[in-house]
Amino acid sequence: MSHLMLSELGYATWQTIYMVFISSFLSIFLGLGLGVVLFITAQGQMLQNRMVNKTLGGIVNVGRSIPFIILMVSLIPITKFIVGSSIGINAAIVPLTITAIPFFARIAESGLFEISQELVDAAISMGASSMQVIYKVVLPETFPSLARGATLTVIDLIGCSAMAGAVGGGGLGELAINYGYYRFNIPVMLATIVVLVVMVQLVQWIGNWIAKKRVLMPIIILSTFLWIGCGVYALWPTQASQVLKVGVMAGPMENIMKVAKQQAKSKYNINLKIIPFTDYVLPNRALNSGDIDANIFQTIPFLEQAVIKHHYNIQSIAKTFVYPMGLYSHKIKTLKDLPNKAIVAIPNDPSNEGRALLLLQQAHLIKLKPGVGLLGTPRDIINNPENLDIRILNSAQIPRALDDVDLAAVTNDFLKSANLKPKDALVLEKANSPYANVVVVKSSDTHKTVFKKLVQVIHSKAFVKETLKYFPKGGAIITWKDIGNIPNTSVNVSL
Repeated sequence: MSHLMLSELGYATWQTIYMVFISSFLSIFLGLGLGVVLFITAQGQMLQNRMVNKTLGGIVNVGRSIPFIILMVSLIPITKFIVGSSIGINAAIVPLTITAIPFFARIAESGLFEISQELVDAAISMGASSMQVIYKVVLPETFPSLARGATLTVIDLIGCSAMAGAVGGGGLGELAINYGYYRFNIPVMLATIVVLVVMVQLVQWIGNWIAKKRVLMPIIILSTFLWIGCGVYALWPTQASQVLKVGVMAGPMENIMKVAKQQAKSKYNINLKIIPFTDYVLPNRALNSGDIDANIFQTIPFLEQAVIKHHYNIQSIAKTFVYPMGLYSHKIKTLKDLPNKAIVAIPNDPSNEGRALLLLQQAHLIKLKPGVGLLGTPRDIINNPENLDIRILNSAQIPRALDDVDLAAVTNDFLKSANLKPKDALVLEKANSPYANVVVVKSSDTHKTVFKKLVQVIHSKAFVKETLKYFPKGGAIITWKDIGNIPNTSVNVSL
C-alpha cells in the first residue's frame, strides 16, 4: 500500500474515532437517562407510571426497529437543520446518536433490573429519596452491567459508522467503499477491515477491564483527551480562499478530477474540493440543499427525472462526455449463444435502468411500450421472447456478478476496475446516445463566473486527455466542439 493510501487510512481512522466517540458519549448519556426513567416507572418500582412507561417503551421499540441505513436517509432534513449539512462526519453523528439511544436505553433498563429489590427497599426504608436510591444505590450496584452495555453500544456504533461512510458519512466506511470496493482494490478493503477489528478488540478489552475494576477515572481521562482532539479537529482553521465543492461518483472520476483540481488552481486560483458519492441520489440532494456547489456525475435524462420528481432547483450548464453503456458477458461470445431464461443484470438507478432496457431492445432481445422514453422500467416490457430473467443490481455490484449472470449492462465507471474494455461488449451504445453527462449547479448560480471557469476546466485539453486515458478507445465520447488537438483521443465506438 502506498504512503498516500496509508495517510488516507490514518485520516479515515481518526474520522471514525471522531464520529464514534461523540455519538457514543451522547447516546450513552441520553440512553442512560431514558433507561433510568423506564426502570423507575415500571410496575412495582419507585415512581410507577404505566402510561409514561408504555409510551417511552413504545418509542424505544420504534427506534430499535428502523435499520440504520434507512434511519440515516430519513433523518437528512433533521441532520441538515442541526449541523447545517447532510453529508460528512458531523452529519453522520446525528443518525448515529439517534440510532444508539434506544439501543442503550434497553440495555440500561435491563441492567438496572438486575439489582436486588430488597436492596432498593432497604434504602427507601432508611429514608433515601428516589434520586438518592438511583445515584447512591442502583447505578453503583449495576455499574458492571452498564459498562458492558456501553461497550456493546460503542462496538455497534463502529459498525454503523462504516455504513454511514457508504452514503457520504466519511471515515473507514467511505474509504473502503470509494477506494476499495469501487476500485476493486483488495488491499484497501483488507486494511480497513483490520483497523476496524483492532478498534473493536480494543474497545471490548477496555470495557471488560472497566466492568471488572469498577473504575471510571480512566474513561474520564481518555474522554477528556478525545474531546480536546475532537475540538481541535472541528475548529481547525480552513483555507481562507474560496473552495468550490464538486460532487462526483467514487471511482475513476474521482482520480480524473485531480487534474481538474490542478487546472482550476493554476489557471483560475479556484480551490476545488472533490466530494465522492457512492449512490446516484445523494449528489443532487446535496447540491439542492447547498452542501456542495456543483456535481458532475449524471446524464441529462437522469437530471430531468430528478428535477421533476423532487422539485430540485438545479440545472445543467454544460455537457461533458457520453460514456457508452455496453452488454458484457463472461459466459457467451455472441448474443446467439444467449440461453432461454438467461439472467440479465441491469443497474438500479432510474436513468441507467432505462438505458439498459433500451440497449436490450437495440439488441432485439426485448420490446418496450411505444413512447416509453428514456426512463423505462421492466414493467414497460411488452415482449420478452427469450424469457429473460432481469435482475436489478447496484451499478458497482454488476461487474462482480458477471460470473453469476449470463449478460450484464455495465456502465463505464467500472470497466477499468473489472478489466473490461468497450470492444469486449456484445452490444455497445451508439455514438449518438442521448446520455451525455453534464455539469450541474443550483439554478441561482448558473450566471456566476466561477462556474463558467469550472466548465472551462472540464473542457480543457488536460482534463480531456486524462479522461481518455481512463476511458480509451470509445470509452468516452466528447460532446462539445473546439477541443483542439489532443493526442490519443480516439472516440470511435464499436457497434
